[in-house]
Amino acid sequence: MCYNLCMFHQNAHCLVTDTGIALKSEENLREYLRLLEKAKLDFKLQLAAYALLPGRALLYFVTPAVDLHSVMGGFAKGSALGAYRVGYCKYKVIQPEKYAAHLARYIHMEPVREQLSARPEGYRWSSAAQYIGGVEGPADKDIVLSTFPGEPAAALAAYSAFLVEPVPGKFWRPFDKNRDAVLGDREFVAAHSPHGQPE
Repeated sequence: MCYNLCMFHQNAHCLVTDTGIALKSEENLREYLRLLEKAKLDFKLQLAAYALLPGRALLYFVTPAVDLHSVMGGFAKGSALGAYRVGYCKYKVIQPEKYAAHLARYIHMEPVREQLSARPEGYRWSSAAQYIGGVEGPADKDIVLSTFPGEPAAALAAYSAFLVEPVPGKFWRPFDKNRDAVLGDREFVAAHSPHGQPE
């Protein structure tokens, strides 16, 4: 399964789609965000982007060869989330130079697609406002912004423009699929997937 690749691939860029709890109350959303920040510290993870949605959480992690399956398996132990269901996650390893910006855009635009906010930065439970609204939060923005040329301000302006461009299906559908996967060119997929076939 794809999560085995997330376990041991040093500096792996992974999308985790967590459907283990319905994040409908503000209390649950706040607690989930607290747990994300704790997991970052405990496991030395980086969190490039996130969106906490009513039916799922979308998390873009960069791992120091940590087992993300185990991280998510112990995610809510002793927490106020209560009815968290372990094992309801899907994992996608991405080739960052090809997919990092597209993955961040996918995550930041999901609240808009689901009509939770008119603008990505207007959704409180996403990292979009940390990118383009100047809000403080746990997102490690440089992971995505470093894929754009220029100084930080120019990279941020380029990402802000990129965020609202029409999205080609080939950069949306692979993230939406409810299965583990490796996303990248043929060489990347061959190196990181037991199946060796690109999406």
